[in-house]
Parts: sequence; C-alpha cells; structure tokens
Amino acid sequence: MPTPLYRYSFLVLLLLGMISCTQHSTAPANVAFHNLTSKYNALLQAQELLGEANKTIFSNRRDNYAALLPVLVPIDSQVALLVTNELASVIKKASLVAERHQNAKYLDDAYLVLGQARLQQGDIRNAIETFKYINTNYPDGNARSAALIGLMRAYTEEGEYNVALRVADVVRNLPLSKSETLEYYLTKAYLHQQRREYAVAAAILEESLPMMPKNDRKARVYYALGQLYELTDKPAKAMSQYAAVQRNRPNYDLSFYARLNSLLNQPNQDPKVSFNRMLRDRKNADLQDQIYFAMGSYEERRGHIREAIPYYKRAASLAAQKPEQLAAVYLRIADLSYDPLQDYESAQMYYDSTVQLRPRNLGNLAQITEKKRGLDQFVMHLRVIKTEDSLQRLAAMNPTQLDKYLEKVVSDRQAKEAAEKRLAEEKAARARQEQMLAASGIQPDNVQASNVWYFYNPNSVQRGRQEFQEKWGTRKLEDNWRRVTKETSLTSDNSNITAVRQQGAVDPSNPQATQAVSPLQAEVESMKKTIPFTPEALDASRKKQELAYFELGKLYRLTLNENQKAIQTFEQLLTLFPRTQYESETLYLLYLATEGTPRQGEYKNRLFQKFPDSYYVRLINRSSLTPLTAGAESEAQNLYAQAYETYRQGDYTNALSQTERGLQAYAGNALEDKFALLKAMLMAKTQNAEAYRKALNEFIQNYPGSNLKPMAEEMLTAAKGK
Repeated sequence: MPTPLYRYSFLVLLLLGMISCTQHSTAPANVAFHNLTSKYNALLQAQELLGEANKTIFSNRRDNYAALLPVLVPIDSQVALLVTNELASVIKKASLVAERHQNAKYLDDAYLVLGQARLQQGDIRNAIETFKYINTNYPDGNARSAALIGLMRAYTEEGEYNVALRVADVVRNLPLSKSETLEYYLTKAYLHQQRREYAVAAAILEESLPMMPKNDRKARVYYALGQLYELTDKPAKAMSQYAAVQRNRPNYDLSFYARLNSLLNQPNQDPKVSFNRMLRDRKNADLQDQIYFAMGSYEERRGHIREAIPYYKRAASLAAQKPEQLAAVYLRIADLSYDPLQDYESAQMYYDSTVQLRPRNLGNLAQITEKKRGLDQFVMHLRVIKTEDSLQRLAAMNPTQLDKYLEKVVSDRQAKEAAEKRLAEEKAARARQEQMLAASGIQPDNVQASNVWYFYNPNSVQRGRQEFQEKWGTRKLEDNWRRVTKETSLTSDNSNITAVRQQGAVDPSNPQATQAVSPLQAEVESMKKTIPFTPEALDASRKKQELAYFELGKLYRLTLNENQKAIQTFEQLLTLFPRTQYESETLYLLYLATEGTPRQGEYKNRLFQKFPDSYYVRLINRSSLTPLTAGAESEAQNLYAQAYETYRQGDYTNALSQTERGLQAYAGNALEDKFALLKAMLMAKTQNAEAYRKALNEFIQNYPGSNLKPMAEEMLTAAKGK
C-alpha cells in the first residue's frame, strides 16, 4: 500500500526544524530559539544562584571593625567554602551557554557570570582571563563594562594596583548604567583605599552613597567612610558618618563600633561616662575589650600615654580568646613602650607576644619582627649588665651577710609561690562551690542569710578554712599539730625520733653521719655557685659586662637612634673599664655622637693620641682628605713591596718603619689592609706576644670586610694557643 504524501511532508518539516536549531546557524528562527533557551534556562538559573551565593558570602563575612574596614568585602576562600556547591553550579550552567548556544546574544553575559563566580571562589587568575576575554571578543556587548569593573576588582585583590588603575581609566569613558556606576565607584574607592590614598577613596565614597539603598551594606560603607575621615584628620566629618551608620539598619557589632568611634571623636567632651555605661550593658559583655581599648585610645589622643597603658592592658586580658584583636592591643602597647616611653624591655616583651600570635591583619609584620630582633639584643645585653652587677655585689659581701641575704631571697620567693598556690586553690574551690550551688538551685546570698548549721554552709566553711590557713598554714590532722617543729615534742616514740633525724639531727648510732641539708639550704648553695668568688670568675663576669655595655651603646646609637643614651652608655663603659679592648671604637662612636658640640674635639684628640695608627683615625682623616690619585696609589704599592721585601730579609725594624709610613702617608689606599696585617706580623718580631695579639685583634675589628680577615683569625688562634 503506498505511503500517504502527508507523512513524507511531516518528516521533511521535522528534519528541517531540527537542522534549524543548530547553534552555529544564523537563521532568525535559530537565533531566536537559542536566545530564548540560553536566557531563561541556564543563564537565568546561574544568575539567580550567583545572587544567592553573594548574599550568603556577605552575611557570613568576617569584618574586623577595630581595624580599617575594607570598602568591599575582601575575597575570602574560607567563607567561599560555604557556597562551594552553588558556585560550582553557577560555573557549570554558565559553561553550558557557551557550549550549546554559540549563536545566542547572551553569550557575553554567560562569560560574565562565569568570571564573577571564579572571582568569588578565589580563582583570581582564571577570573582575570575570563574578564579579559569578554573585553577582547565582545567590545560592543552589554557585559563589557561589568567585566572591566570585575577586572579592576581582580587586579586589586592581586595587589596589581597600577594595572587596576589603567582599567579604571578605560571604564570611566564607557556608558554605564546606574548599578554599574555604583559598582565602579565602590571598586575604585576600594582600590584607592588599598593604595592608602584615603582622601581620594573618601571623595569617591561620598559620590556613591546617594546611589545606595538603605541597608546594612550602606551602613558598612558609611562606617568605612568615617574611618577614612579619621585617618585624614577630619573628626567632625567622621562623626557624621558614624551617626549615619545607625540610620541604615546595621548589625549590632557595626552599631556598637560606630557608637564607640563616635565617642572618641567628640570635641571637648569627656566620654568616660558613656564608656562606663557601655561596660555595664550586658549586650556588650563579649565586647568589653574593645571598650577598654577605646578608653586607652582616648587617653592616648589627649597625650596621657601612661594613663592609656592600663586600659590597653585590661583590653588585652579580656581579648585572650581573640588572637587578632589581642595582637593589635599588644602592638599598641609595644609601640607606645618603644616611643615615646622608651621602655625597651616592655616593648621587646609585647613585640615578641605580637609576633608569636602571627596575626593576618597586620601588614607590617616583617617590620615588627625586625624591630623585635633588635630589642631582643638590647634586652639581652641590659640583663647581662644587671645580672653581673648583682653577682659582683654579692661576691663582695661577707659570708654571714651573704647567707642571710640569700636565705631571705629564697624564703620570700617560696612564701610568694605558696601564697599564689593557695590563692589558686581557693579560687578553684569557690568555682566548685558555685557550680554545686547552681546545680542545686541555691543562690549564695540565700545560703549566707539562712540560719543553717555552720558545716552546711559552704561559704562559711571556706572562710573558716581560709582563716585557719592564714593563722596556722597548711597542717596535717595529727597529734600536736600546733607545734612548729616535732623535735620539741615530749613524746619519745620511734616515729618522733625518725622525724627528728629526717630534719637533720645527728644519729646517735652514727655520729660521723653528715646532716641532711634542708631544701632552703640546698637552694642557697645552688645560688652561690653562680656568684663569682674567685679572681678568674670575677674577671669573666666583668668581661661579660664590658661587652654588654659596648653592644648596648651601639644599639642606642645605631638601632634605637637614642644619641644621648648612647653617649651615657659609652662614657660609663670607659669609666668602669678604663683599659677596655673596645676603647678605640668607643671613642670613634663618641666622636660621631657628639658631632656639632665642643666635646667632639675632646674625643677626637683622645682617639688620635692613644690610637694614632687605628682604623678609626684613618677613617676620620679619610673623610677630610681628597681621594688618592693614581700616582699616590702607585707610590703606596711600591712602598708596600719594599716593606714586605725588607720583612723577608729579616730587617724587622726598618720594615715596621716603612709600614707605619705607608699607613700614615697613604691613608685609604687600596693596600691599607695589607699594610695593617704586615704591621701585626712585625709586632711578633719586634715586641712581645701580647702586642702581637693586640695588633691582630685590632686588624680583625678594623677591617671586617677584608679578604685577609680569615688569615688574621687563624694567626690569632695560633697565638693564643702558645
């Protein structure tokens, strides 16, 4: 039976329709089909998912309101983990548009969503490539402006600020929608904020705020703007921005910090009453560290640095479970201790604590670490000076006074440790009692007020125990517990005899037995071992002190820029150690430290008289001389060759004379270190071993960068071994 014609017609039409649906066709029906399916299927779903992911990221952001708040929420891979599945779905759906709808007009929008999702994932490099692809391949597309704004943001996150600025210049000349204009302003303000161009960032934010709806995002921008005005010394404008935060539905933390900062910027008003009111507010229980920090900041701004420190320390004690906040407080105390208080021991301790916490929010951690290293050396030398001075004074005491003094030191320390232990035990006991009372539903006040038997009242029992311990100490429940020592007991049982022996009595059955040493005596004897009683030990102690004074003076002069303290320390070194091995360098450093004063000439004369051939004399002479000419350098080389040949021939006196002439007449010549080492070698031939060792020591100190230094060190080691 023949097939009806209409069946063939239907199959032909169906085949033609399927062919027309190919993604590479430019037929109107084909393009319309792909526009429809790409926009309302994959792309729409991807855009909605991305919007929800962005909301989740914003609501779970980790803002640190105590530090400068970024205008935009920084890309945080940890927070992005909350929306891993959503962002993966966005990328998958956006990729489907690119794979299946090549002829759709929404292809650039799909790439835009893809780039934005990668940016939120923290995949910055791929996000940059995606945004650049849109800019290159869709110059007239709707997504180009948004892609370039995303590119600005990506380069800013990477720290490539100059590239981001070039992209911003391109975007500025493009036609932007209202929403794109807002994102452009916010991104550009964020860029300038990261570049620490705070005034520019503030001006841009002022333009962006009128475009924003009233919500927590706007409140956040107001807060950031207030901080920028603080940094540019505009407290009145800062206060108005903090006030605006409260009108834009902020979360509680943001509202709290805005109020706190507003109090700090009030002119001619003491905010202490408001601070104390905030401390009493139960809602601020976990924010008290910030209130105390603000109180410290208020005192600091008034110039009351010493009054600020206790507030900062209180803030630190309350921020123990907040590492980043704790690091910020420690750093503030360290900075103030360093300058202006110049309490370098405290500064070292707090810088060390800051570095140990390794906070992520401190961009200058490397500088802090370097400063801490310098202070480590400072504190080490300062402690050496104090420790050795104390030990030397103890060594000078007569034995009886020394024993009494050490016994008192040990007893006081043991009493302090016992008191601290007792206090800790009492605190733990009170905590246990409070837990028991809370579990039984009994309030402590009610217990105290009730007429119950003494031993049923835990607070009464605890007070009684405390009074007993204050009067009697910790006593074991036994016969004669009131007695201080058991050896005075009238009982004659074996246990008492054993107790007496344990406390150091002589055993009648063995009169030669050595008495046991009490713990106090043992500790006293241990302390005595560190005291320099012998001349050798005392000399070693003084050498440690001598080096510490010298290094401390150099740190004051070269690291801490404390010129006056450097002068005092160097002068103390020269007074305490008149024959110090560091005298020549010390006089030179004093010469530099007293520049422009009459005393400079005094130190220069002392240096030239006592150390005429020293490296430091030549340094001073060299600074006032013109560089040697080629002819003078040649003469110096010839003189060195003559001096060395004279030395080889054994004419040591003439060789020494030629060497000294070379050092004086050709100061700063290229062979100066060779002249100096040759002079040291000649000292071994013309003078004693001590002069030889001294000359080698001076060479090592005066020419630290010389290629001959290792040879000089070997020669010095050999000389000391003889």
